[in-house]
Amino acid sequence: MAPAGCLDTIKGIFSSNGSANVITTTSSGIKAPLAIVDMGSNGIRFGVIASLDRHLPVLYEERASISLFAAQFSDADGGEGGEATATPVAPPTGSPSKSTNPSDALSNSATLAVLLAPEDEERDVVEDDDMIDDSRAKVDPRKTLVASGSNHVTVKVPGGAVLNLPVLSERQPISEKVIDEVVRTFERWAALCQTAGVQKVRVIATEATRTAPNSEEFQARIKAATGWTVELLSKAQEANIGALGVMASYHKIQGLFMDLGGGSVQLNYIDRDPQKDSQGKSSPNAQSWPYGAAALSRRLNGCGSNQDERTKIYKEMVDHFRAGLHDINIPADIREQNQRLGGYRLYLSGGGFRALGYLLMAKKMKGDGKDSKTDECSRYPIPIINGFVATGEELSKVVHEYRFLAPEDVKTCFRVSKRRAKLIPACATLMAAVMEVIPIKEVMFSEGGVRQGGCFGMLAPAIQGKDPAIESVKSFVNGLGGGQPPLTDLDVEALTAFVLSAIPEDFAECCRIAAASVAASSSSDPHGGLSPKDAAELELFINSIPRLVHILVMVMNCYNQLPKEARSTAAWQLFLPGGSLANCYGLTHSDRAILATALAERHEGDLADPETADAIKKLIPGGKVARQAVRYLGRILGLAGLFAPLPGLATLLLSTAGLPNKERGHISFVHKPHPSRSNEGNGKKKHRRRDHDRTRVGDGHSSSSSSSSSDESDNERERGGKHKDEHRVVILKAGTLPSGAVAHGRVVVRVRKGHPLLVSPNVQEALEDLAKAATKTHGFTGTLSEESGKGKKK
Repeated sequence: MAPAGCLDTIKGIFSSNGSANVITTTSSGIKAPLAIVDMGSNGIRFGVIASLDRHLPVLYEERASISLFAAQFSDADGGEGGEATATPVAPPTGSPSKSTNPSDALSNSATLAVLLAPEDEERDVVEDDDMIDDSRAKVDPRKTLVASGSNHVTVKVPGGAVLNLPVLSERQPISEKVIDEVVRTFERWAALCQTAGVQKVRVIATEATRTAPNSEEFQARIKAATGWTVELLSKAQEANIGALGVMASYHKIQGLFMDLGGGSVQLNYIDRDPQKDSQGKSSPNAQSWPYGAAALSRRLNGCGSNQDERTKIYKEMVDHFRAGLHDINIPADIREQNQRLGGYRLYLSGGGFRALGYLLMAKKMKGDGKDSKTDECSRYPIPIINGFVATGEELSKVVHEYRFLAPEDVKTCFRVSKRRAKLIPACATLMAAVMEVIPIKEVMFSEGGVRQGGCFGMLAPAIQGKDPAIESVKSFVNGLGGGQPPLTDLDVEALTAFVLSAIPEDFAECCRIAAASVAASSSSDPHGGLSPKDAAELELFINSIPRLVHILVMVMNCYNQLPKEARSTAAWQLFLPGGSLANCYGLTHSDRAILATALAERHEGDLADPETADAIKKLIPGGKVARQAVRYLGRILGLAGLFAPLPGLATLLLSTAGLPNKERGHISFVHKPHPSRSNEGNGKKKHRRRDHDRTRVGDGHSSSSSSSSSDESDNERERGGKHKDEHRVVILKAGTLPSGAVAHGRVVVRVRKGHPLLVSPNVQEALEDLAKAATKTHGFTGTLSEESGKGKKK
């Protein structure tokens, strides 16, 4: 069977008339702003969507910490089953005061009563929902059963302490107290919707609401209070709307997908390349199991110290995951990607997996332990879960560290609350079972959930195919978010072509050569070259540049109105936490690091927080060579910003792709092969002159691009001859690596004289800065030798 699109598996869910057709913004009749309420097992989320654009801008969002799963497996006070609380009372005369907690959780009140009753006496269990008198229970000198109810038992133990023990009973109705909390929360959200002018509210509920014994009564109470109808997702629909959520938060995706909620976990594959299929594909046979974070934690806690029972649950999950992996029928191209990468790319969403993601962030910032104060205070510099990537090896270390911890022993960290921390061992146990079945190369975390997936499912295919990052930036600059008028589409097109033309044609090859040189100079093996990990990171960096240049061009003039000393910091922070585009979808953390560093360099790179800036730079994949290339990219943006500080100038001054040289703009980049390369094919050898300056800025032709000498060109201009409109040429000389290999060919910037925007000293200074930056980029030895501490300048 051919794989179906994700949208095909949730037909009619978001239709205003319940039809079975795939819904678009045109046919659904739903207009923004709209609101979506996600009734999850471990919390209820509310969001007002400002518009149905690709980036799904949020006007306001809020989360209510109401666990509908815990409400169905809790004691009378609303606490989650499986824990015990001790209430001290006055001890009997002559007895010491003690507080005792049981080591094992119990499955029902009758079992507890049997365990507590004396072995040589008749065992009498008193069951009542209310507290009863001590005289009705069998009395033991050591243990006394005080009361046994449907949700808890109260026991007096030696020392006089009273234990209120929640019982791991069967699923119970959602209590009146919790229903009242939900209704009051929904009434608040209804008032917010009225203020925001929301005309349509979709309330989407998952397993905890679907399987509640009093689900219909619960839904009716919500309907009566707000007029909102609750839409229940089936297991398959829940799995696929989660996959849509991941598609909403990224642009191009391919791999496996898992969503870990409070009551269940889902598995599927996802494959979406907007250039081929804007809708995306996933298996119509999505898998779902009752191993949610809260549900699995409850089962594992119920095992107590019985390791055999815990092992049994673990093997049960392994068997289910192995069968489920087979049943989703992974397409051949994803299996080939798995073989090529040495493991699957796994996209993770849901609160339980996100908690593991935040733990991974914390681990990444731990130092070597020599400075405990610094290590303790260090924090991952981009604490945004969407776009965070970790290797399978990093994930495995965290999983095995936390898998066998007791829930109360897990410490909280950033974005991991006490309640969530208690579920970490269960999440780690589940992931250990997953990794036993699925070879994982890397995991990519997603913020996408029911809200994002539901909204993405309502978008027209043409809108779904757009890049969420580019659409977010467009919305930002068009709203004057950066304090500057937005560049026109033609400006952006011309500037993007201009910046990309400044990158040598052999850029990828030069980066690889330079990186291999750095690796060899810092290794005991001079022929060691790049490791597979470093090579993969460098490839990631090279492939990301064209898309990120487009984004950089759109925001390069933002914050020009600020004081000069503030521009770098404001631009650097734009895509980082605290920046206006911190919520931009479609970006990994390495993308954000490249954008931030390049924008800082565009404004000369003086930052108010250099320590954090260094931490950000370390997230740029590809090491020193990539970081140097990003600085070079920032200097190109600085030059472009001088030529086009306002809309409309770029198309006048810059080269236009596809036009012949004589029709190009006033400034353009021209690439010249290095003499040693241009003669490789004709069998002739030319002596390569060593240029110690490496960079030459001045007027005239380069010696290799014209038969006339520089002196002759100068004489022609002085005489006012045919060369009076000759271009000003900046030659970025090719450098050599420690091994003697050529780093890259020359880049020539030709600036036509005569236009007032191009004759100022500021422009000439920017050209010189660009030339200097080039000497430290793509393997030029000046910076590499200094950073590696090895090798000599040539």
